[in-house]
Amino acid sequence: MTYQVQILKGLFQPRTNRHQLEQAEGITRFGTKLLLLYLCSAIIFLLGAYFGIGSESMSKEITKLGESEYEAGKLLVIAGKLVAGLLYPTFYVVLAAVVFWAVLDIPFKKVAVVQMIAFGLHLLEKAVYVPFLLQMDINQSANPFSLGVISQSIISNEYFIHFFGEISLFQVTIIGIIYFYLQELTEKNKYIPLIIICVFYLASWFVAAFLAYIDVRVFL
Repeated sequence: MTYQVQILKGLFQPRTNRHQLEQAEGITRFGTKLLLLYLCSAIIFLLGAYFGIGSESMSKEITKLGESEYEAGKLLVIAGKLVAGLLYPTFYVVLAAVVFWAVLDIPFKKVAVVQMIAFGLHLLEKAVYVPFLLQMDINQSANPFSLGVISQSIISNEYFIHFFGEISLFQVTIIGIIYFYLQELTEKNKYIPLIIICVFYLASWFVAAFLAYIDVRVFL
């Protein structure tokens, strides 16, 4: 049978979708849906940059910056967000699919489809955060959906506050969805996909925390 990539169906009808993906001999609309995810990612990241999300450290020092430095900083943030918007699906769809394909011995396209479905939740998380963070006037690491708020009352290290801020209800749900699909698609022990998924996302949180920790002013 031929499987047609449907991201929303993959999220809301996971059992049916998983069975169809497992039985599929061919996959259609793969490239189209992947390009759509790239486009949506770029738009969401640019919207965040437009509203100043991710540039809090520069905003705090606005009175200390000259006009040219401030404008350069804004352009740097926007350019960085655009690059991040394009790298985001590359990391969570393409790179993740390569890793899981290599370890779990599942056809690459099927793993990539699973990652595309999960990436839909990644984008939803980013989209929800834009109005939410603006309304509450807080940064990413302080959003109540994550462990960032709790970590701020326990530790003072800014890097680890950013790290725990990356661990959210959305991220835990994403890991659960990926595991739901992959443990059925692989013939390996059911704990192996869970371990490799957790290790991958743990590494991604460390990287994301480091990028959030970097102060944009060091490039000015």
